[in-house]
Amino acid sequence: MNPSNPYPTEGYFYLPQFFQSNELQQIEPILEKFHQQWLIDYQEEYRTRLINSHSLTSSTALTKEERLVLFKFIAGDRFQPLLSALFPEQALFLNTQLFFDPFNKEQKNYWHRDIQYTGMSIEDQQKSILTQNVLHFRIPFQEEEGIELIPGTHRSWDLPAEQDTRLGQNGKQPSDALARGKQIRLQRGDLLIFSANMIHRGLYGNNRFSFDLIFLDDTPLLRPFIDPNNHPTEAEKKQLNSSLFL
Repeated sequence: MNPSNPYPTEGYFYLPQFFQSNELQQIEPILEKFHQQWLIDYQEEYRTRLINSHSLTSSTALTKEERLVLFKFIAGDRFQPLLSALFPEQALFLNTQLFFDPFNKEQKNYWHRDIQYTGMSIEDQQKSILTQNVLHFRIPFQEEEGIELIPGTHRSWDLPAEQDTRLGQNGKQPSDALARGKQIRLQRGDLLIFSANMIHRGLYGNNRFSFDLIFLDDTPLLRPFIDPNNHPTEAEKKQLNSSLFL
């Protein structure tokens, strides 16, 4: 990998204009189709709070052919050099997500680490981030405000004010500004890779529409987080020839 890659120390890797237009065009109609059906199925949740959806590859809103197009995109040659460089051992595909703006324009974003939603204790989270690798590959489909993150926190714990803010305690709110935050604005065609374990928040506005692929270490500890329904069938795997799937 490029020696200027900041991921090992910073926890993210920004690749501007990584994708050619035709690469995005092959999956964009599928994402739009899924999203329009999701807005119908989850209308109340969208109107009250939700800013992302997930599990596109197990959705009944897509045909088998559309699902296979997504799997071929995920398993494509474009990601393999990156995955090989970023994961010390074998990587596995975890899930997909779509990110969009909240229905309520006054809804505030929030600092978080994905690992805080696993039910693990703070002490176990602090240990796990030192060795676990769970990465988002974020693919924006239009210009957006992007992500704000705190570099290096994929391997180091919060400062006291950061933990209070992230957890909404001691008079702090998860939407409060943090001094070490760094914004990464995104354009259509960019790729942003970042650790799910680092402190980060999505920035709303500009009608964002971003597609995330999530990968993790192939370990006994992390495998239980994978929903097999999001992975290809045995017949589909024969058309993919990829080690990313169960």
